[in-house]
Order: sequence, then C-alpha cells, then structure tokens
Amino acid sequence: MRVHRRVRAALFTASALVLTTASTGPALAVAGGADTAEGALPFVARLDMGDSQRSCSGVLVSPQLVLTAASCFAGADGVATTGAPPLTTTVTVGRTVPSGGAGGAVSGVGQVIRHPQRDLALARLEKAVTTVAPVAIAPSAPAAGDELILAGFGRTGTEWVPNRLKSAAFTVDTVTATGLAVTPTGSGGICKGDAGGPALRRSGDAYQLVGLHWKSNQAGCLGEATGAPLVTEARVDDVQDWVRANLPGFATGFEAADARANWVSAADTGANGHGGVTGVGGIISTVAGPELATRAEQAHSGTTALMYSGKDTSATRSYAYMKAFSLRNLTIRPSSTLSYWIFPQSVASNSNVTGANSTCVAVDLSFTDGTNLRDSGATDQNGNRAHPQHQCAKLTRDTWNEVIVPLGAVANGKTVDTLAVAYDQAAGTGGYRGYVDDLALSDVLAANHFGSGLETGETALGFTSTADSGTSPHGGLLNVGGIIGSVTGPELATRTERAYTGTTALMYSGKDNNSTKSYAYMKAFAPGSVFVRPGTRLTYRVFPQSVSSNSNVTGGNSSCVALDLIFLDQPTGAQANLRDTAVAVDRKGVRAHPGAQCGKLTLDTWNEITVDLGSAFNGKQITLIDVGYDQAAGTGGYRGYIDDIRITDSGVAASVAASLAAS
Repeated sequence: MRVHRRVRAALFTASALVLTTASTGPALAVAGGADTAEGALPFVARLDMGDSQRSCSGVLVSPQLVLTAASCFAGADGVATTGAPPLTTTVTVGRTVPSGGAGGAVSGVGQVIRHPQRDLALARLEKAVTTVAPVAIAPSAPAAGDELILAGFGRTGTEWVPNRLKSAAFTVDTVTATGLAVTPTGSGGICKGDAGGPALRRSGDAYQLVGLHWKSNQAGCLGEATGAPLVTEARVDDVQDWVRANLPGFATGFEAADARANWVSAADTGANGHGGVTGVGGIISTVAGPELATRAEQAHSGTTALMYSGKDTSATRSYAYMKAFSLRNLTIRPSSTLSYWIFPQSVASNSNVTGANSTCVAVDLSFTDGTNLRDSGATDQNGNRAHPQHQCAKLTRDTWNEVIVPLGAVANGKTVDTLAVAYDQAAGTGGYRGYVDDLALSDVLAANHFGSGLETGETALGFTSTADSGTSPHGGLLNVGGIIGSVTGPELATRTERAYTGTTALMYSGKDNNSTKSYAYMKAFAPGSVFVRPGTRLTYRVFPQSVSSNSNVTGGNSSCVALDLIFLDQPTGAQANLRDTAVAVDRKGVRAHPGAQCGKLTLDTWNEITVDLGSAFNGKQITLIDVGYDQAAGTGGYRGYIDDIRITDSGVAASVAASLAAS
C-alpha cells in the first residue's frame, strides 16, 4: 500500500522499531507472503486516506463497519479520536486487486470510533456492503502453537506499492491480555500498509478474526529492517460487546445532547401504514388533544423522557398514533431490534388516569412500503405482540418496563419511515399517561440522510438557475447578474467539464455588480424528510475558479461561495439558515457563511468543506439546500464547481457514546 514519503520516517521509532500511535499515521504488506486467491479472503479491506497520504488494511465485521488500527486515523497531533476521519477515507472491500479489480464495494468513511483502551478503531462506512459477508470475530483467543493466516495490502519484500492482497501463515508464540506475538512459518513479515489487517484462525470451512496487525519491526520489507521478523497482533476476541454497541442505529435518551424529537404532539396521520387519531382527546380540558413531548418529570436514565397522554372518549374504537421521529435513512437487517423503556402511570401517580389505560401503549414503526410494526405479528421478549392493544395490562404501572422487539423476521429489508408512540384500545374510556425513555433501533443499515455527486442514478439537481427568493431566512438575490452578457443571471446547473468524482458536478457562476452589497442564493435541492441529529454534518467539495482557468472571473470572487441550508422547526414552525449561525463553522474554524469563505478557499483546487450541524439544529428539518455567493466588497465575475454533497450522521446518541467511552 502506498504511504506518502513525508509520513514514513515517523512511523517506527529507531529504538523499538514498532508501530506507534503517536505518529502522523501508520502503515504496516505481508513481506514474503503469497498472492491471495481471488475470493479467498473477500472481507479484507484496504483504506486509502487523503490524496495517497496514508494507507492501511482492515477487515469487514458488519455491513457498515470495518475494524482497523486506530493509529491509521491519527490527526496532525498524532492522536486518533472518535469523530470524522482527519483525512477523507475510502474503503475498498471484496477485491483482491483493489485498483482496477472487479466486484466488491467501495465506500467513504463517515465516522471513526476509537476503542477507549486499545489501538483499534471502527470505520463506519457511508454505504452498506451487501455483496461481501463480514468475518466473524473469534469468541476466544488462540493458544500458543496455533497457526494463523495474516493478510494485508502493504509493502512486500520486493514491491514498494503492491496492488494485490497478500497473505502468509504465522504461528502464535505467546498470548497476553491485549496482544499475540506471532512468528511466520515461512518468510512472511508485516510491513507498511498492513496496519489494521487481520490475523485469522480457520474454523471449519470459515475464518474467525482473532487479531489485527499492531506492531512490527518490518524485517524483510523493501527498504526496511533485516533480521528475524518481530510481529505483534492486537487481540480482538474480547471486544465483541464494543463492536455490537457501535453497530449503526438510532438511539436517544431524550437528554439535551441526544436526538431531539422531530415533532411535538403531532398525529401520525399519513396514509399507508400510519396510524392516525380516532376517539382520543386531551387528558384534561385545557389540553387540546393527545400529547407527546419531552418532560423532566420522570426518567429511566438522566433527567428527561418522552411523556405521552390522552383521554379515550370511545368504548368501541380509540387510538392515537403520535409521530416522534423521521428515520427514513434506516433499513432493517435480520438482526435488527427495537428497544425502549416505558413507565405507564396509574391513578395513584396521576389522578387523571383511568384503570390500566396507560399500559395500552407501544412504540410503532411505519415503513416506506406502506406496512407497519403493529400489524406485522412481531412480539417482544415476553411473547406479547408489539401492537399497543396487546400491551394492555401486560406492562406494570408506575414502574419502568423494558420492551425489546426483534425486527428481522417481520421487516428485514424494509426502510423505516416514521417512529411513533401509540395508544390503542378498542374497549375502555378515560385518561392515560406515561413516559418512554432510552429508545433505540440497533443493528440496522444506515444510509446518508442525503447525498449526490450529480451522476446518473444519484439525486438529480432539483432546480436550475433559480434564486431562493423567499423571505428571511431565505437568501434571495441582489446585485448579481450573468457572468457574461449572453447569460441573464447567476447560474446553477450540472456540467460535465469538471468533477471531483465521476464526470458531473454542479457549476455556479455570476457577476457581482455592486461593491458594497451583493449576493445570490440559488436553490439546488429540496431534500424532503431529512432531519438533523446530534451527529449530523454537511460535507461537500468546491472548486473556485480563478482568472487563469476562466477569463471572466475577477480576483478571488469565486471563493465567496458556500452551501447554505434552510431549516424548519416542525413544532414551532420557525425557520433558520446555516449561513447566519455563528457556531456553524468548518474544520478550519471558518464560518459557513459564503462571505466568510472569501479568500479562505484555494482557487483552481478541490476544497473539502465539513460543517457539523447537530449542535445548532438538532431535531430540525432541512427543507432546502442552496448554493450562495455573498460578498460585501468587490465586483466582477465568479465561477466554480461543487461536487459530492452529503448530509451524514454518526448514528450514535451522544449519551450512548459517552457511556461507551466511560466503560
């Protein structure tokens, strides 16, 4: 695997000759190993960081998780942390020959999850790998004398930058609490580019993952040490709980740092699987209807939970399905589960409650194919149907009850639309009230909230050269015309003359006609049901042109451009934008306002922009994506390109992530 020359020298210390986590990046190929047969180890992955600045190996352990060395993601300070990767990272899996090979899958990395004590990290893929089976993690460590297969894409004894997976047999010498010392049975060794690659134990007709390449003296590697190879693998048999806890999903404890409900006391009245409201009003006369809102009155953990309430007014047909979250980026797997805690109140804890009414409540899911959870026949861990009616009197009042519903058997392959909290009871009237907390959908496939590289088959541009002329917070158009006389106004359209990936990008252009106040906010996409969560971020690439690449451009005008987002808070109806939010900054600390980007972007180069959205817009809906030019001083033409627009999410609630780190 290729590693940038300026990084190599810092990877191994002269005295210990081992891979260090304090370097600017590791790169352990299997020197002396053999070419791996096509399809023999399809789960081995290659990770390429930045513009060929760093490479590592890894292994697919779930459709969206690649396990590798944490030190592969070390930042400029030499430390790897949980969050967005410090360099844009691409993972190739399922190809013995990554570059130019057929089959397999290629995906970007949306998030890195660092193990709290060991040099291990999970790279969460933006696209699920459905054509390659993940490797199983071994349930126990190997013993001294066991034979393992080590594989990787790194340097060999004769190749500086090999483009083929190599593998070799090793024998376990010693086993410690965190590592395995191994010796090649032949001439194998571990080199730069192999870091994070797998150590595999044969189990019948399959492999089990027992370790990852961690330390090596690089003996036998081209241009490196001579002598006997010294190789240590990081153990992974004891990290399965950590891997499972970080499988893509959705979780919230309704605390300030968690995912905020997208709606408050809003009926889920959509057709095709959505429940609606019939025969239910407010629990007291001053409340207009059934409620669903966060309250700090009762909580299973933390201080806040989701309160539900209502009054059943019909003894024959009553229900209230109240929507809480839009989860349209989540798809159910065979192993997916829904879990939550519920506290149904009795008349003893709330005088407005009647009988066991508060127990006739359950969390419901509607799916994009028009089906739902309540009518699927799914049962919880106690054998009770997941329909609210079938929870009546099965839950203990004034106590926190845990409900766990396996979803795979009834919903495998279905995409979630809405998560609702529902009351449903055919017979019985009167009030009901209670709380739901620590809600989770675990082990699902999680797509990006939104993504487009403008290529065929991807989300198409929604508007062409159309100003976002709505009232504030929309941007509008002022003192900007066409870049040349034959163009009537600012442009925004797809073009194939330049692209960061593929063949197509979004071209923007215009001419600033006023030296004191000029702007042009052009509509690009209406993304639909995209709601911000704590880990949501916007990323894109922008290529601002200079006069050298377009004679109609003036100075640095083309750099005064940024994507702007329009947000809607569904509970209040209030709108906001990205550009005027002071805390919304990119990785360089520059505000996301187009005017603040002036002179900060490099002309005639693709610049990567990443902006965290969760802290300012948690729970809000993104209704528009605009491309904005904005500059107070300066006139003349501007032009450039935007590509690979993505709205991604970490998939783990902040409180959940904190508890994992603490453990």
